Amino acid sequence: MNWDDIKIFLAIASLGGLKKASMSLGIHHSSCARRINTLEKDLGIKLFDRLPSGYALTHGGEELLRSAQQIQQGFNSIERDIQGKDLRIEGDLCLTLSNGFACHLLMPDLHEFMSLYPDIDLKIIMSYGVRDLASREADVAIRHVDNPPDSLTGRRVARLFNSAYASKKYLATHDLTAQASNCHWLGWGDSGNHLKWTEKDKYPEIPVRSNMYSDVLQLAGIKAHMGIASLPCYIGDSDPDIIRIPNAKPIPRETIWVLAHKDMAKNARVRVLIDFLAKAFEKHSGILKGEMCN
Repeated sequence: MNWDDIKIFLAIASLGGLKKASMSLGIHHSSCARRINTLEKDLGIKLFDRLPSGYALTHGGEELLRSAQQIQQGFNSIERDIQGKDLRIEGDLCLTLSNGFACHLLMPDLHEFMSLYPDIDLKIIMSYGVRDLASREADVAIRHVDNPPDSLTGRRVARLFNSAYASKKYLATHDLTAQASNCHWLGWGDSGNHLKWTEKDKYPEIPVRSNMYSDVLQLAGIKAHMGIASLPCYIGDSDPDIIRIPNAKPIPRETIWVLAHKDMAKNARVRVLIDFLAKAFEKHSGILKGEMCN
């Protein structure tokens, strides 16, 4: 059995389709199809039902998936252990962070890091999931979470503060109190969480409209005069086109962590990046706390 064929099998099982899997692996979809056909022939079982909607695992495929995932976890653990002992300040290093941190706070700092360490090839991925580290999709992650998983280690570098924002034009043409039904909060996630948003409790009669699952999307909605949204202060206070709604204050939210998998904690490149980012967040403490309102 060829492990490369198993990796193709895992990609198709995870993404549910041949073309998506081939794109993620950088392999032509016809090659992926041929390799899966060969794997099924070698094993003597059918792994997928080829449906118009995509590839669906058969019972035999589900059994292979469980075994293949265990093997993959073993390979990931070995790779993390080897790289965790690497003491060179050079080579590849992957950082994952949210859109907001990437686009509105840390890019100048990351430019500085790359200038200070020209032998490190820094790869930057925008995402929100801590799973990136366990699966070796990234080496270091910046996350706002109160309790990181036990498999991760790192530094608690700051606290996120939020406030409520709208465009200047929106506030000039909407009365949030007297005409609440004509105003809108921009939604994010389960409606049951809406009253937990920063400052939402002060305007409970304002309805929620749409769903935008990103700080960057929420900011774009505010600037397009679509409504009000709760944003991190480092995003809202730095944009001259938007302001806090009347009487809105900075409210502390989740803790900001710079994290790595425990197996990678001794890697020199990882340590250097974590220390650098901790200093960067300390430098930005004022805007993170909402002390630099526009």
